[in-house]
Amino acid sequence: MRKRKYHQFPLHNIDFTQKYSFWADLPYLVKTFTGMNNKSGSFKLIGNKGETLDTKRNIAIDITQANVDFVPLTNQNLENIMLDIDQDGTIDFRFRILYSHLNKKYSRIATRGDTFLVRSELADGILTLKVHLADGPGHTTCNEIADTIVDEIDRSNK
Repeated sequence: MRKRKYHQFPLHNIDFTQKYSFWADLPYLVKTFTGMNNKSGSFKLIGNKGETLDTKRNIAIDITQANVDFVPLTNQNLENIMLDIDQDGTIDFRFRILYSHLNKKYSRIATRGDTFLVRSELADGILTLKVHLADGPGHTTCNEIADTIVDEIDRSNK
């Protein structure tokens, strides 16, 4: 397996860690994350002037390549990525949460997004998710990222 651990992943400054019983393998997890890529949703955000903004949230997911950088996780490159994914082990991902809202003239305004590093460790049927907010204002929490991952795994299992 090609190394898929990001060299700058924090070792001691993890914002959220949770263990889950997991019945599948890492290739299944990578396919699930590929399905999450470019999904969007809406939520309320308080603007700079105290106003409530209907904000769109879009997820972009990348996977570590050769320990030093990330590549987008898409359906087009999934087959090549899957060639070197073992059943168990550790893989790091980068979740980029992009935010935008409409102004009074209905023009889309981009807002600074959040970047999360997610380490997934699978051993003996236990999936450990370690989530760290690497950059951004934190409109989305590390706990919400982990919950979204678990919800997607449950949804794709049905």
